[in-house]
Amino acid sequence: MRKVRKRLGEILIDAGLLSEEQLIQSLAEQKKSGLKLGDYLIANGIVFEDQIIAALSRQFQIEKYDSEKFSTGPELATIIPHSLAFKNQLVALEQDAFVLKIAMVDPMDIAALDLVERHTGMEVEPLICSKSEFNLLMNGIYGIRSDMDESLGDMT
Repeated sequence: MRKVRKRLGEILIDAGLLSEEQLIQSLAEQKKSGLKLGDYLIANGIVFEDQIIAALSRQFQIEKYDSEKFSTGPELATIIPHSLAFKNQLVALEQDAFVLKIAMVDPMDIAALDLVERHTGMEVEPLICSKSEFNLLMNGIYGIRSDMDESLGDMT
């Protein structure tokens, strides 16, 4: 029997971060805004980004990225090319002989995981990170911002 993946709203309700009424109202408003549900909830102060990441980490039993555990630097840029990292919102954290740990915004993105495994020839172990953490990691590893809005804002 195939296990059904819970949706973000259900996960947040189960974690006690959102009521059913808040979810129904947020889904209606989110559709009008064009934002993803998580982005809508964060933008409107209903749930904090770190609360969403913690709930997803528990639900999917995927380790949460912790900046205290990993040091980042430009040497990691040689493992995963910038274009691959930026497009799939993931970065290399550390590697040993057989396993590459990566932080990614959507660790359930099987296509991205497969792509990294094919590119590196290594088994990949994903950790979940927030978009904010991803942007900081991209800056620390590649020396550039990954947030297109910020980059475009700097040009004006």
